[in-house]
Amino acid sequence: LNDITNTMDVLKSFQGKLDLTAYEFFSHQAMDHVRAHADVPAPFESEAPYYALLEFEASNDAVMDSAMELFEHCVEQGWVIDGVISQSETQAMNLWRLREGISESIAPRTPYKNDISVVVSKVPEFLTEIDEVVTTHYPDFEIIWFGHIGDGNLHLNILKPEDLPADEFFAKCVDVNKWVFDIVEKHGGSVSAEHGVGLVKKDYLQYTRSAADIALMKGIKQVFDPKGLMNPGKIFD
Repeated sequence: LNDITNTMDVLKSFQGKLDLTAYEFFSHQAMDHVRAHADVPAPFESEAPYYALLEFEASNDAVMDSAMELFEHCVEQGWVIDGVISQSETQAMNLWRLREGISESIAPRTPYKNDISVVVSKVPEFLTEIDEVVTTHYPDFEIIWFGHIGDGNLHLNILKPEDLPADEFFAKCVDVNKWVFDIVEKHGGSVSAEHGVGLVKKDYLQYTRSAADIALMKGIKQVFDPKGLMNPGKIFD
């Protein structure tokens, strides 16, 4: 894809005509890490800043014809630079490895992870604002983006510079959290898209839920667990 906003253009085009079973995205930097970590072939000869991975069931020739027409439309609009469709199970697996191998490939770089979400229509603006605020304050931090963009669920991974001590890196990332969650709050998103609040996100719950919401949640907790025996310290103290 030419630009992060094109992820939404392509999604709208395909979603209107095909029954998508998956719509994922990742940055070129993310793909580079996967390919350096594992023997996965590059899907294209050319490079692009972002990639979208679509999955649908081609139950008949008409579905495939429709998919090709949609692809050609996206190219004509300038949203898509290039595309490939799997011709075998092996090729399909390799395409999915480019997305599913990201977390493992960046693990040696001690990534600081954030699991955030926003309504789909706000994804491009949301992602761009976060990218800008992190790179402005910490230009030496490498940002790796990927996620389930089809439902607004994004994974922000900040990689530790090799010459920066881990404790200093994580201290800087606490500052990053404040800027990121301010943007989450601005767009009405969530500080925890799919991995729960638990211990890590409980100090930031107010960015996602109002004081009234949190009071109600605590009230429900009190009804079912008046002695605080169930999973103590999680979400609430």
